[in-house]
Amino acid sequence: MTKYLVLLKIDPAKTRDALTSFKNLPKNPIQGVDLHWTMNVFGTWDIGIWFNAKNHDQAMNFVHDKIYPIPGVLETYTIPTTSIKEYTEG
Repeated sequence: MTKYLVLLKIDPAKTRDALTSFKNLPKNPIQGVDLHWTMNVFGTWDIGIWFNAKNHDQAMNFVHDKIYPIPGVLETYTIPTTSIKEYTEG
């Protein structure tokens, strides 16, 4: 599975609604996608989502079908990633 990071810009007037929507996303929002983190980020972007997808089509379907419809989402930037080193215990 490929790991992805999605960065999002949120309409400041709809931040509370957007945060509630992101908190309520299930671990597997669509088939082939596993969420790991939803997080606040600071600077140019407002929210980040870290997830795995079986392929690029499933990743894009997740962003288009589940992220874009969330109230307040103004812009997304999706980045396929690879790990250098994982710092998790297991």
